[in-house]
Amino acid sequence: MHALQPLLAPSSILVFTGQDRLNPILHAVLHALSYGGRRSKTSLFGVEPDESVGVLPFTQLASLDELSKAPDLAILAGEDPRLLTHIIEQCGQLSIPALLVFMGSEESPEDILKAARQHNVRLIGPNSFGMCRPKQGFSAWLGLTQPIPGRLALLSQSGTVASALVDWATWQGIGFSQVVSMGSPIDVMPSQVLDYLSNDFESQSILMYLQKIGSTTRFLSSLRAASRSKPVAVVTEHDVGADPRVLDAALSRTGAVRGHRLNDLVAAASVMTNARRVKDGSLMIIGNGSGPGELAAQRAAEVNINLLTPNDELRDKLEAIMAGRGSVGSVTTAWASCEANLFVDLAETALADKECGAVLLMLSPTALINMVSLYDQVLQLHKKQKKLVMVCMLGGGNMVALRTRINEAGIPTFRTPEAAIEGFQFLVQFHRNQMLAKQMPDSHAFRFNIDVAAARTKLKELIKGGNKKPTAEDLKEVFDLFNFRLISRRQTNFLLQAPIHLRAFRDPVFGPAIGLSLEGANQWHHQTEAVALPPLNTILSKDLIHRAFPNVESFELEDLLRSFSTMVCELPEFEYLELADVRIHESGSIFADVTARLKGCGKLRRYEHLSIQPYPRQWVKQATLRDGQEVTIRPILPRDADMMADFVKNLSHESRYFRFIANISELTPRMVASLSHIDYDREMALIVVGEKDGQQVMMGAARFSDNFDDQSCEFAVVIGDDYQGHGLAALLMRRLILVANFKGIKEMKGTVLAENKRMIDFCRRIGFTIKRDPDDISLVTAYVRLTPKFIDSVKEKLGMAPKEVLENKKAD
Repeated sequence: MHALQPLLAPSSILVFTGQDRLNPILHAVLHALSYGGRRSKTSLFGVEPDESVGVLPFTQLASLDELSKAPDLAILAGEDPRLLTHIIEQCGQLSIPALLVFMGSEESPEDILKAARQHNVRLIGPNSFGMCRPKQGFSAWLGLTQPIPGRLALLSQSGTVASALVDWATWQGIGFSQVVSMGSPIDVMPSQVLDYLSNDFESQSILMYLQKIGSTTRFLSSLRAASRSKPVAVVTEHDVGADPRVLDAALSRTGAVRGHRLNDLVAAASVMTNARRVKDGSLMIIGNGSGPGELAAQRAAEVNINLLTPNDELRDKLEAIMAGRGSVGSVTTAWASCEANLFVDLAETALADKECGAVLLMLSPTALINMVSLYDQVLQLHKKQKKLVMVCMLGGGNMVALRTRINEAGIPTFRTPEAAIEGFQFLVQFHRNQMLAKQMPDSHAFRFNIDVAAARTKLKELIKGGNKKPTAEDLKEVFDLFNFRLISRRQTNFLLQAPIHLRAFRDPVFGPAIGLSLEGANQWHHQTEAVALPPLNTILSKDLIHRAFPNVESFELEDLLRSFSTMVCELPEFEYLELADVRIHESGSIFADVTARLKGCGKLRRYEHLSIQPYPRQWVKQATLRDGQEVTIRPILPRDADMMADFVKNLSHESRYFRFIANISELTPRMVASLSHIDYDREMALIVVGEKDGQQVMMGAARFSDNFDDQSCEFAVVIGDDYQGHGLAALLMRRLILVANFKGIKEMKGTVLAENKRMIDFCRRIGFTIKRDPDDISLVTAYVRLTPKFIDSVKEKLGMAPKEVLENKKAD
């Protein structure tokens, strides 16, 4: 069970009603709680509400001693004279694990957080607008409209935004799996709610409205984890203090899509709950009037959405169907008097063409079209198609009900041309960002054996000597180490058509960013500089070049960007680094006017200054098994998905059962993605890769996942049945322990079946303590404190690793 389950999906509730019987917030919360017929017990403690609230199906407690067992959630819904820290303390004494606070508090956030941590109470609020889980019948919020059950989760730091979105979505027939309006986050942060929603089966997509994001690294990590398995759309307030281009770049690397207006969330909601993945190809608009179609085409041009211009073969087919009853083009328009089947036939023919990726049916209400017949035919078209079908039905009145029916049938439905195009744009951006999110670039310093220590020493010498604005000559030694062949004289001939401008700058929220533009352009104008976050690989470099210079390809520029990114990743002393008037020559040399600004960075851990962590190549290690086989121990990569799936499939039934504590024969695609596409900031998976019959095979894996308490993590380890007895489990676990210690984790623990004696003995051998699970006698917990003494012993064992791997026949 997820740690936030009692908070976000409680099965029992205690409401602190305070002292004011007429308090409007109290009345609103009690009305919401009574809505939907809760299937679990709700109790009230405090003043009895005024009779005007009506008859409530709740138990009024005279004393908290009447509680038969601790409820999952306490709610502070009334004016209470006690300090919030005292209420938190009382929840801790009653073993209530979660508290939802609607009221404000004059206490400092630091004191409130300290009390929550001390008494082991998870807190949402103060000033929360509330939460809902409609399918469960749980609603405790201040919105006017109670959401209907559905598949869309909403996380908002603004109560009024959440209320408006729920009201609009309910009118459109869009339901919610979860609504969370956080208020002023002190304990539970947006990133932690995201973690819950990413693993919530009921939530198939997520909308977010944010005013603050907290820790950028943790936020991006959680957002990336959620976006791996479901669409996520984010609208932020005032760019949360970040450069808007940097914010876009950061979100694109998570797989989520950023909206700039509340309307963007509305459009995203329509497609997120229903739409299929966008196939290759362009969008075609088919309608019964030219006006709405042209408005859609105009919006498409504004947001760079490609509309399909039919090729000769498709045009002939469409004109044969049209039979003179309209015009064919990227906006295909039939007469308003045509029957419904004409529009559907045109759409089906267009979708059969490989150049068409999606169709938008743009229809205005007329007395000449049979709407019932249209609904039936559009529904059949949707069922037969793998490509995307969208519908825009303009107007109100009867059209509202029809839009709702079409939307409930699983077809994205809109009421304006602009909203339809924006919804499609969301899908296009989402699938582009999903590709970017799968990139796991490293800094290339390991691959090219760059002496980072020497480079940092040189920069520290400059800083110590007071030279915080060094020249190109001052930095020549550093540039040489990173394979930059800078020359001091311009040459007439160079590879690109025009000089370029490249800079690394510090965003106040997301840290180092890279900007690319044509030389001479206004570097701070949003339309002239493309921005990306380091680290970059080939695909990310190509994407940056394409955004800065459409239709330009340059392997030399890609190489320059990768090298530049490596410098940014490895040298946090660069507060600002600018290469102006850059000219790349065929010889590989580069001319550039260099401007730099240095700043001391204290005792930062490697890559701590980056919002997105590079592939942790420092944990790659070669080893030799007892039989002489060479293997590689390394962090897992997304491309290892198939190898991971085969590894689990080839495990014995017993090994699979012991590893997953469940009877599974193979991993589902979602599980494969989750296990192979990880975020190295929040988790680590080390795999052993060897060679068998000329193919790379996975021999074992060990992983941990952060518990988000800044203290502990959960671990698991499994070795393939054919590779046991080589000491791989001990080697993997000790390497994993070093990674956890490097991340600042203080305790590792794992759940083991009590019948898995071999695993229990193994854990004891490498230093873990075993204790019974108090809630389940079939399980035990293995745990160890990562003390300096224990880490030293692990390092000592790894120092003897070759002997241990080659000779210790008793291992594993």
